Amino acid sequence: MRNCVNLVVASVTLMDPGSSADWRGEWLFAVLACWSLYRILTRSLHRLPVAVDYGLVLAVCVSIPAMVHDPQFYSSNTAPQAIAGTAVVSFAVSAPPLVSFLMTVGIAAGYAWGSAEILGWSHLGPVIALYYFALQWITAAMVRFVLLRIATTVDRTRTARAAAEVNHQVGEAVRHYEREQLALLHDTAASTLLIIGQGGRLPAQRLASQARRDLELLAESPWEAPPSRVELIGALRKCIAHMSTPSHLDGCDRLWLDGEDAKAIIAAFREAINNIDRHAEATEVAITVTDQSVVVTDNGVGFDPQEPRTGHGVTDSILGRMHRAGGFAVITSSPGKGTTTELRWAQAASESEIVLPADPDRFIERARARYGFALVAYALANLAVSVPHATLTVGHSVLNAALGVVAFASTLAAVPAIRHGRTRPAWAAAAAMLAVTVLQPLLLDTDRLGGYAHWSQGAIGWCLLPLLLGLSTRTGAAILIAYWAVGAAVEFISNPTTATLVNIGLGSASILGVQLFALVFNGLMRDAAAAAQVEVNAHKRIALRELVERALRAEYQLRYAQLVNNVVPLLQALADGAVVDEQLQVQSRVQSRKLRALFDQAATFEHPFMQAVRPLVDEAEARHVGVTVDLGGEIPELPSADIDALLRPVADLIKRTNDSARIVVSCSAQEVSVSVVCSGLARLPDLSEDPRVEFDSVGAGDTVWLLVRRNPSAQGARSHALVG
Repeated sequence: MRNCVNLVVASVTLMDPGSSADWRGEWLFAVLACWSLYRILTRSLHRLPVAVDYGLVLAVCVSIPAMVHDPQFYSSNTAPQAIAGTAVVSFAVSAPPLVSFLMTVGIAAGYAWGSAEILGWSHLGPVIALYYFALQWITAAMVRFVLLRIATTVDRTRTARAAAEVNHQVGEAVRHYEREQLALLHDTAASTLLIIGQGGRLPAQRLASQARRDLELLAESPWEAPPSRVELIGALRKCIAHMSTPSHLDGCDRLWLDGEDAKAIIAAFREAINNIDRHAEATEVAITVTDQSVVVTDNGVGFDPQEPRTGHGVTDSILGRMHRAGGFAVITSSPGKGTTTELRWAQAASESEIVLPADPDRFIERARARYGFALVAYALANLAVSVPHATLTVGHSVLNAALGVVAFASTLAAVPAIRHGRTRPAWAAAAAMLAVTVLQPLLLDTDRLGGYAHWSQGAIGWCLLPLLLGLSTRTGAAILIAYWAVGAAVEFISNPTTATLVNIGLGSASILGVQLFALVFNGLMRDAAAAAQVEVNAHKRIALRELVERALRAEYQLRYAQLVNNVVPLLQALADGAVVDEQLQVQSRVQSRKLRALFDQAATFEHPFMQAVRPLVDEAEARHVGVTVDLGGEIPELPSADIDALLRPVADLIKRTNDSARIVVSCSAQEVSVSVVCSGLARLPDLSEDPRVEFDSVGAGDTVWLLVRRNPSAQGARSHALVG
């Protein structure tokens, strides 16, 4: 922004045939134009080019006498003012507040020095530009603060989403490894049990060797049942109920811990309070529980911890027990001052926590609203400075004041648009501002056009800007340029001179250019909000999927561990050379079927559809009905209502079979069909109908085949029974 404005201002001044700059000023403008063009082409962010930028701005400020000679130069827009004002805004946006503040002070000091060379130090009061520098720095510094907060928020959402992706990839790797282990078990333990269950004949020595191999593999398996959980506070209260010493319990209301950890803590706690009852002679016991410690404090006789201990209660039952459980105990006491026993345990190792992301879009929208209110405040301050000056120094004071009131009220119309999105008053206010843009310069003499008396030139764009924040950047920029063009046309028609064109050129660079950049900042915030929302949505999808998969994996681990507990005794019996009798065959056949059913679900157990299939299989297995499940293709996303409609006829059929069932799930990109073959049915049962699905059924003897698929037309179900 800074170099673009400098290039335009320097070029306009050099091309102005009526320029009052002497040869020193022209050379300085030429150097500034060349340097600005170089900076635009290179776009370097290094400190040295920025320092050169600042040095040239200071040079322009202190060289005001070489560029203007009119003692009234401060009453209109000039090249030094355009360059200095733009520099204040650009440095405030790009540099830290303290640095930009010092740079602004330097620019103001240089501008005052140059102005004093013409006016004298005692006559700098009317130089309004010096006050504008402060207003511009405050506004631009606020813009920088808001933009940095938004950028930090977006970066944080991207980092969180990236971390969630990494965690999900780690989880996928773990699940892949576990599936490989399951596949290995499928080829070993399940096969061994299948051979026994089907009556296969193997030499006893080979069978025992194969069973021992399978036991070793199971011992190395990563699948373990999730540890049992114990509610610690309730267990401690039961211990306290048996105390004879008065006590009170503070801290956590409920605390769930790993079963083994809780067992050690409860036993150590029981020993501590037993010691109090037996030896402390205390009248009060305070017990405090946090998420990582239990602290027991009594007001008893205490003891000297340095004296040798004769019993094993403290050393083994408290200190040793907590140490073996991975925690520690600290006992603090002194004679006559009571005893404090602190039991601490380590945080249970767990998978990285999954946190659903907060929505930064609201924060960004609040930041955009604050930015809009800041622009409203700047526009009103601009009017408060410029309108009274014009009203007091030129004719038509009443009309000027009335137009100022219209501009003031129109600017305030942006407030409901920013807060609630109400655009109707905003458009009416924009139309009123267009009228002010046209009428205000018509009240002025031609020699006043383009100066501070022509307040609509510099103020209306800022008043209009808050009304455009809800539009796209391109549309807002087009409207802003159109208003500027209308005002410039009125000015040139009123005073068609070269000086007017120069004034319009300087204003286009220093006023319109900065307003356009302010509009671009709003667009950047809007884009940041959209980018943040995309990141948050992606993060939520990943986090929710990982939460579901972790929960299902834990449940699946429990099922696997329970199944292994049933398989190990069978394999151990075979490894010990047990005789394969009919009972062992039946048990092996049942466990082999369960293992295979679990293996069939291993690759897809996390999908809601397979989760709904699982209870059907469990219910059948509980009735000693063998069920196999085959999956063809990847299951697409399905609404829960469709899953229920697809599986209800399947459930009706499987509930009535007493022999075996095979379920085949076939999937395409958008469709899912379920084929079921059941044996052991006396007749075809009545099947649940649902308009979401259609099905075909075929019966032959005691075997029934059922095909259920989603109904594209949702016109109802149909059933055909062919008995052969």
